[in-house]
Amino acid sequence: MPAVAIQRGLTAEEFWQQYAGKPYELVRGEVKERMPAGLIHGLLAMRLGRRIDTVASERRRGITVAAETGFRLRTALGESVRAPDVAFIRTERLPSPLPQSFADLAPDLVVEIASPNDAYTALRDKVDEWLQAGVQVVWVVDPQRRTVEVFQANAPIRVLREGDTLTGDPVLPDFQLPLSELFAEIGE
Repeated sequence: MPAVAIQRGLTAEEFWQQYAGKPYELVRGEVKERMPAGLIHGLLAMRLGRRIDTVASERRRGITVAAETGFRLRTALGESVRAPDVAFIRTERLPSPLPQSFADLAPDLVVEIASPNDAYTALRDKVDEWLQAGVQVVWVVDPQRRTVEVFQANAPIRVLREGDTLTGDPVLPDFQLPLSELFAEIGE
């Protein structure tokens, strides 16, 4: 289901004041509602987030944040506040102190999990916005096709399938997860 604009013309600060903690994103000045995720979506986000966080914490590489964490993005098309399903930020890029409000930076790694009703073009627009804002790597997980698409700026898209291993290169080089483990228990 496409997101419907609730309100237009807001800045990130105004969005924070009016919508903090509510299920919305700011997309180039327009407030758009986010639907709650399904069970498989939540399972995959938790599984990936936990694995990323384990590697990042053990090696003191950075922090991992879960869905609903807002990131303020600035691109040529305008300002947005996006909330990926999982994000990783390297230690050397973390602001100090950590803000209570939205992070005013693009994460290093973003995970987006496709929901059954997501339009592919809308998902690709989101990927493009992440990359334009400075995200180094975006993983798009498709539970129905059991694939992960790996996006990096100025690089061809890599499509991983079961039997392949997802790696965190170049952002989190110690991360490895076989897709058979990622998609275990979710059925066909």
